[in-house]
Amino acid sequence: MSAVLRVGVIGLGFFGARHAAIHATHPSARLVGICDRDPQALRTVGSRTGARCFSDFHELLALPDLDAVSICLPDRQHEAAAVAAARAGKAILLEKPLAHDAAAAKRIVAAVEAAGVRLMVGHILRFDPRYVQLFQASGPERLGTPIHLRAKRNSTRATAQRLGAASSILFYMGVHDVDAMQWLARSRITRVYAQKCEMLGTGNEDVLYAVVNFENGAIGSIDYSWAWPDGLMNGFRSAMEVVGTRSAAYVDTSDQGFYVVGQDGTSGGDTHLWPEINGRIVGDLADELDHFIQATLTGRPYLQHHQEALDAIPVLDALVASAQSGQPVDVIR
Repeated sequence: MSAVLRVGVIGLGFFGARHAAIHATHPSARLVGICDRDPQALRTVGSRTGARCFSDFHELLALPDLDAVSICLPDRQHEAAAVAAARAGKAILLEKPLAHDAAAAKRIVAAVEAAGVRLMVGHILRFDPRYVQLFQASGPERLGTPIHLRAKRNSTRATAQRLGAASSILFYMGVHDVDAMQWLARSRITRVYAQKCEMLGTGNEDVLYAVVNFENGAIGSIDYSWAWPDGLMNGFRSAMEVVGTRSAAYVDTSDQGFYVVGQDGTSGGDTHLWPEINGRIVGDLADELDHFIQATLTGRPYLQHHQEALDAIPVLDALVASAQSGQPVDVIR
């Protein structure tokens, strides 16, 4: 592989456009191509980056000077693109979640392993300094044995309306915390009991609450909502806490530390995830892509193995089944 990673981006929505911008300005990467079915998205991102434009990802994957791809499609479209990328011999950065259900996720992993290519799933909390420090604080030498964990991730109804039936509250937002809870607890979730509510007619759940059980005996609670009015500062609120036999630790990201006050209210801004500062996207997403680029070039392991990313998907499937049935469901792996 060359000293520069030659990258393409498939899907130019909210995340894909940001992936393209980061790859285009990274000193160890070269954005060689972008792909989307939307001609306007292609024109917009293409004019900003100078990358070659494709409407069919198979044409992008056929480029001889392509080493890797960021796949930023809706989760129900992950399988076709990821399997094709694996068969084309490309390293893959796949935006979370790995897939829309465990069966598709397993097929992606099987294709990656059969082709002998590398796969990293974009679990951005692994690159958020707040959550990384929470992981360090929840190690057994400090925390002791985990007793309970609590995850909260809330967003606005505009987000649910924008996504419609293309995703769900669990696969778009919930995968963050299911992955993080298993990471923090050093243990897998084995059983879930969920309830949901749908009143706003967005094509999605408005709220889902759940109790989860871990292999190590800990218990957890999950609070997901995108029923908040659109005036919610920064568009989201999230928190995570871990309580153990020796100590406890928590993160609360609702305060980003930046405010703008006007006559009609107070608003905030992103200071951690992907803020654009001095003409560059920085923060957690930039760190995630930097890790993918550098680890792919050098052959170092990714921070999270793809099998660990796979572990979150059966939990989401179980949460879906429990919310539909109103009964506890065991996680089948």
